[in-house]
Amino acid sequence: MLKFNTCILGGGWAGLLVAERIAETNIKDIALIEANQPGELGGLLRTEEIDGFTFDCGGPHLLFSRDERILSKITEILKSNYSKRIRNNYVYYRDQFIPYPFENGVYRLNPEERVKIVKGIIDRMLYIAGNEDWKPAHFLEWITGFFGDYMANEYLIPYNEKIWKRPLNKLAADWVFSPGRLPFPELENMLLTVAGIPNTGYKEQAYFYYPNTGGIFSLFNSLYEKLSLNGVKSIKGEKVVRVKINSNNTFSINNKIITKKIISTIPLPELLLSLDDGSNYEGLAGKFDYNSVVVVGVAIRGKTPNQTTVYVPDPKIIFHRYTWMSSLVPPKEQDNSNIIAEVTVPKGQEIDFENIVKRVITGLLDMDVIEDESSVLFTRAWCNKYGYPIYSLNHNEVRREAMKILDNYGIKSVGRWGSWHYWNTDMVYKAVEEIYMLR
Repeated sequence: MLKFNTCILGGGWAGLLVAERIAETNIKDIALIEANQPGELGGLLRTEEIDGFTFDCGGPHLLFSRDERILSKITEILKSNYSKRIRNNYVYYRDQFIPYPFENGVYRLNPEERVKIVKGIIDRMLYIAGNEDWKPAHFLEWITGFFGDYMANEYLIPYNEKIWKRPLNKLAADWVFSPGRLPFPELENMLLTVAGIPNTGYKEQAYFYYPNTGGIFSLFNSLYEKLSLNGVKSIKGEKVVRVKINSNNTFSINNKIITKKIISTIPLPELLLSLDDGSNYEGLAGKFDYNSVVVVGVAIRGKTPNQTTVYVPDPKIIFHRYTWMSSLVPPKEQDNSNIIAEVTVPKGQEIDFENIVKRVITGLLDMDVIEDESSVLFTRAWCNKYGYPIYSLNHNEVRREAMKILDNYGIKSVGRWGSWHYWNTDMVYKAVEEIYMLR
């Protein structure tokens, strides 16, 4: 039996941050329990380099935050291996690239469309100002209630139906009120855009930070190496399938590891199913909904445009967004470029990789992103089983029930999947800080 003071379940971004916090308290005998084998580490921060092209296999992770302190802490992990970049994001709408956020970029549309979009938003601003008790009952009502019917139907509804693949009136609305997620547009910017005057929109998202080399895995790897130097153990290839409380109030993990404390970052349903106390948690675990995300990498013969990420609401195109990885990490051949496109797949649905890749190429051709199929040098596809947590209408109730069970065990659970929240890199950092302060 291996024995530790503290075991952290899951060795992704959240797990590493928890380990760093605990190590700072001079607690010894800390172990990360990671299901993946060496060479497969990183979770959603995994990167692969193929033939001189860099691909972030878990999707793009552009580092930005409203909280400058947290952003500074994250970039410190990268030491000098990062730079500040301009975020050239667009929405592909009616064969045009409209600057993101869409409501600020509609100055590029004709005056009639500008008025329809902005009038809808201002009408809703006025309504909410006069009805302070108004609260959206579900996500669809939030979209129409904040942005008006015209923008909702033209952009937000088709885009969100594509990414979430659930009826939008069956999704909760409370997650959009979380700090850092989907801020409400400013009136001054609305007036500028209806007048046809360019404006940047949400200023905290106008710039981002990103590693100069190594892709987003550099962030993971830099922290991982620091923890190794500080004596944090890493047990790889050990999927957590059994957690039991012993008579002396210690925990046993997979009948192999003994620990005094557990902090979990693995998906909540998997943790529930691992609890060995004679209870059946299958019903509760099954209530957690999610989408997997297939990331398709495409290496292209041709130069990189002045774009970072493009959002694609068109329902005929399979991917909801794509990112020019070559704008983040230039390939070795300057006349080449590469993209990662993201396709969500509902929980439990079979994944047809060949069909997905084929439809991604078709979509890129239809958008004139690539000239013809001969421009494609090669493709790769990666599946991230846990891509996006789904905010079902009973999301909070299900989370509370799970967290109550874990509290009874004395287990803290944190991270995107440990908390079952759609959190960015900075929000996971903040949540880990808060958990640490509560300990």
